[in-house]
Amino acid sequence: MATAPALVSLLRDEFDESPWYGYVVLESTHLVVLHRVSDRYGLDGYCAFRREDVSDITRDFERSDLISRALRLKGQSPLVPEGIDASSLRTLMESVERKYGVLVLSRERSAPGEIEVGAVRMSSEHSYVLHWLDTEASWSPDDRAFKYADVTYIEFGGEYETTLLQVARDRERASDA
Repeated sequence: MATAPALVSLLRDEFDESPWYGYVVLESTHLVVLHRVSDRYGLDGYCAFRREDVSDITRDFERSDLISRALRLKGQSPLVPEGIDASSLRTLMESVERKYGVLVLSRERSAPGEIEVGAVRMSSEHSYVLHWLDTEASWSPDDRAFKYADVTYIEFGGEYETTLLQVARDRERASDA
């Protein structure tokens, strides 16, 4: 019988002023995937971090009781996302796209403060090209290649990116009708 995911506080000293909260639902030698707790004390998608960037993961932290109780009262519990391969960043991105259709990428070292929302259009062993999904839920092609090595974290399955994808798909269906 598998053990229940652990509620943790995760900090990356290089990037974060405050910790991320969530349940560790997948782990590999290279990555840690959390079912993320939002600032509204609800589960809202997943975040994947490079293990090498993580400076601290702790189960005993100040807000753990508050978060646990809030989620219990809301009837929310962590889920391990099926079909997601966290063995490498590339396999994670590919499996997330197959299951969720879109992902959010951050390249905090090379592009601080920027995120990219989209689907992988092309990939090679070391790089990828995105089909962008902008803030207006419109697809935009782009031929710029980005390196997997530059990605510092990935988000997927959250309300924001899921809503953008739903609107974009609805527009596509309407234009095909």
